Amino acid sequence: MRLLADENIHLDIVKKLRKAHIEVLYVPEIGLAGCSDRAILEDAVKNDLILISGDKDFGGLIEFGALWGRGKVILLRYRIIDINRIVLDIKQVLNCEAELIAHEKSFVLVLSESEYRIHRTKPQKRT
Repeated sequence: MRLLADENIHLDIVKKLRKAHIEVLYVPEIGLAGCSDRAILEDAVKNDLILISGDKDFGGLIEFGALWGRGKVILLRYRIIDINRIVLDIKQVLNCEAELIAHEKSFVLVLSESEYRIHRTKPQKRT
């Protein structure tokens, strides 16, 4: 499983995930810094990457917007930035939800100090 860390993710999180042998690309390192949320998410979809971000707009793009039903996002919603805790939580959720991550086409996984919850894109009704 491969990750794409948005530019708002602390570099120490990226480094610690890499040290834990998780493949992480970082938006500033791959020439996407300053690009639109849509362009970043499209790149993640195209390259089969799970986007990690603190930006709620990505969830909106998948659940209601232009990229409805496309993309996998882990949305970090921590009130207190504890790098070690965040990295541990990411590793645990990647392990616990490996089946979902492998088989779902689209989801937003919201991760915080107290819990995580998963939003799956519901099929649109045909009229």
